[in-house]
Amino acid sequence: MTDNTATATPPFRPADVLDPHIMGDEATMYALFDYLRSTEPVSWVEHPEYRPFWNLTRYADVKEIGSANDEFLSAPRTVLVPEAMEQALLETFGNRNGLETLIHMDRPKHLKLRKVTREWFLPRSIGKLEAEVRALAKEFVDKMVEEGPECDFVRDVALLLPLRVIVSILGLPREAEPTMLKLTQEMFGGQDPSLQRGEDPTAGLAVIQDFTDYFTEVIAERKREPSDDLASVLANATVDGQPMETLDQMSYFIITASAGHDTTSAAIGGGMKALIEHPEQLALWRDRPDLDDRAARELIRWVSPVRHMVRTATRELELGGRTIREGDNLALWYPAANRDPAAFDAPNRLDLTRDPKQQLAFGYGSHMCLGQHLATLEVSCFFRELLPRLQEIELAGDPEWVKAIFVGGLRSLPVRYRLR
Repeated sequence: MTDNTATATPPFRPADVLDPHIMGDEATMYALFDYLRSTEPVSWVEHPEYRPFWNLTRYADVKEIGSANDEFLSAPRTVLVPEAMEQALLETFGNRNGLETLIHMDRPKHLKLRKVTREWFLPRSIGKLEAEVRALAKEFVDKMVEEGPECDFVRDVALLLPLRVIVSILGLPREAEPTMLKLTQEMFGGQDPSLQRGEDPTAGLAVIQDFTDYFTEVIAERKREPSDDLASVLANATVDGQPMETLDQMSYFIITASAGHDTTSAAIGGGMKALIEHPEQLALWRDRPDLDDRAARELIRWVSPVRHMVRTATRELELGGRTIREGDNLALWYPAANRDPAAFDAPNRLDLTRDPKQQLAFGYGSHMCLGQHLATLEVSCFFRELLPRLQEIELAGDPEWVKAIFVGGLRSLPVRYRLR
């Protein structure tokens, strides 16, 4: 059994959470969080390129602030980005975030916009997709058989399966997959030299514009000829009896087409690495289909693809011996919370029997991830198809991580395997 307990290498600094090289490596990221959690769990960060903010690294603090959505707001600052980028987004889109998605909104607008697709993502609706997701999972496992005995599991499988699912749900053609993947990686991998559009911090503006150009055509087409796909729902949605505002509508399309697959891809890729490192858990899951949902959520806890969200305090409070003032920004670090030994027994050990309701990878409160049931279904269906056919698997090279502080995961996972 592999424990994977991170070994802190002090002195870390609170501002190291802004270093994509530290955050883009599993060992150093968790070492940083372990160090901060044990020495300065509520820490103030000042950096010349970013607005000041507080780091929260304890489970209890992240959950407390994340659940008080009316006191700790998602707007106006939702994600940590350089001030130069914030200003560029504000000048271009009239919004510090560039987008106005569900994760950027507060009540009452958040609840109104969430209702637009709520029915699509309820468990009963997701259950109707199970046959399609299982068929796609089989397609990709068959692909592993055909192309084996080695592959880059992330590039050849983990990135592509959730992408195909979300493209199908939106009703887009398969030919759109390369475009959606490229734009998604450029948007979430803006700090990674191998993925970013350009070195300039404002290069992300062009990525958002490319998304906008693509979905402007999709919206026009679905307004002319609506069908039964999610794109038609979004293109023709009304809020308070009026057509959805243009920025809201475009943001809805972009977040669905990007976060709708990227975070799940990270969970599948990182989950495969975790199972290789914990062979006894792989064997357990292979023999116990009853663990599918629980195991999938444990893999998602383990990876915690969304690294952080930012909240703005509307009141003063004491937290961890520090005074948070009204207007202060707080960064909620989900990987840190999900490895907090005060909340989880042996948090650095993969345990597929762990209580799946405890983890915070999907967020908490009214902002809990709308797509959590779809993500869980995709992870569970893929491994349920793979594990019974898997005779052996091992690393065939060094894993590589995306250099990112917002959404992260593996960029490459070379594996060698035998499949029935």
